[in-house]
Amino acid sequence: MKGKILLLDDDKLLLGFMDEHLSLNDFETVAFDNPVKATDYLKENEVDLVITDVKMNEMTGDEILAFVNKHHPDTGVIMITGFGNIQHSVNALRKGAYDYITKPFKAKEIIFRVERYFTTDPDDAGPGKPSKTKQVPRKKELEKTEHVKYLKKEELDDEMKFVGNDPNIKKLTRILPKIAQNDAPIMIQGESGTGKEVFAHQIHANSNRAKAPYIKINCANLPSELVESTLFGHKKGAFTGAIEDRKGAFDEASGGTLLLDEITEIEIKVQAKLLRVLQEKEFYRVGSQKPISADVRIIATSNRNIGQAISDGSFREDLYYRLNVFPISIPPLRYRKGDIPLLANHFVDRYSKKYNVGEKVISDELMDYLMNQEWRGNVRELDNKIHRGVILSHDSKEITTEHIDNQLFSNVDDEIGREVLSDLPLMSIEDMELHMIKKTLEHTQGNQKEASKLLGISDRTIRNKLKNLDEDS
Repeated sequence: MKGKILLLDDDKLLLGFMDEHLSLNDFETVAFDNPVKATDYLKENEVDLVITDVKMNEMTGDEILAFVNKHHPDTGVIMITGFGNIQHSVNALRKGAYDYITKPFKAKEIIFRVERYFTTDPDDAGPGKPSKTKQVPRKKELEKTEHVKYLKKEELDDEMKFVGNDPNIKKLTRILPKIAQNDAPIMIQGESGTGKEVFAHQIHANSNRAKAPYIKINCANLPSELVESTLFGHKKGAFTGAIEDRKGAFDEASGGTLLLDEITEIEIKVQAKLLRVLQEKEFYRVGSQKPISADVRIIATSNRNIGQAISDGSFREDLYYRLNVFPISIPPLRYRKGDIPLLANHFVDRYSKKYNVGEKVISDELMDYLMNQEWRGNVRELDNKIHRGVILSHDSKEITTEHIDNQLFSNVDDEIGREVLSDLPLMSIEDMELHMIKKTLEHTQGNQKEASKLLGISDRTIRNKLKNLDEDS
């Protein structure tokens, strides 16, 4: 048997339906239509998973959850609810439930969620015994790999550390482990540059999916005609240019986490298909009628006012509620200015080590300057300025305001401005880009990687621009 499950629902037809299909899928089940009898059973017996209805006469699903958490902390709970009570089940997730499922549901959906709770333990076979696959509860698996997750967290790239002492930031870091150890969708909102992607990465790295794929999709950069193919994949011949089968992001992220960055930029018809994936846990490749199971944890981000997006019809309200199980809001830097010295010094240490330039400090004048900025670009803008300061301070131990607001960049801006004003018909946007790239490469002595960081573009973009210039010459 794969595992032992206690089923609890006062709807005897639904109870029999679950009992039959879970038994057929090799799970050991015990079924109760009375919550008091179920708790009496649990006082004397161990089970791996409890599946309980939310609304019952003698006890509520919340009371069952509290009982299981207290007396059987290693046992997971899946809540059954009507669609109108989803928010109630979301609250149950926060109280420790593993998952919830909404009525009505198909057999394959309950099987999928139960199978997901259990995970394979290939090391269970003893010495001299044949290797055998045994299903063990995911909670126990997490306990066994706790040290692995800890090491993973410590080995995070420095750029993926969420830094701050502001009360709102501390609150986020405190709840991060709790929301990470759950498969429910997460919606992260905040202005551009606040650290939404950094927080998303930490959720994945602290989750039981940390060793599985972490796929990031920038929805704002997807060509409209390729959105579906990028997300779901396509079959050969599905459209012009589909010369072979292709897997999409949901395939690539299977077993892991899929970050949909700036999800509000996805067109409305694709949003409907995303909603279906969240509801049914399956998707279809473009040009195919064969469903594919989606074992993916979704994290979505947005820098837009979602309420306004819903009002103007550009974002589906039902998709928002499906994604917003754990709503996270990251405050802009101007509302947490007390973190500026901490962040600035963090970036100084990062880039000093990266360029092996020795220990550097921020001058008092520069710190005053930093504290008095509005930071419309938020943490990303601060990061870029400190990055620039570390590079331009060269052998100086102290980074000053001059290094941050260096005349090189002001002069380039002024020069381009003068050229554009005097020769507007003769200078295209592409010419302006090339002009800036060449000026920055002069400063970095041809180092394209450093130039790309100063300009805020990829070194690949610089190579392509220069290649196009050579081809046109």
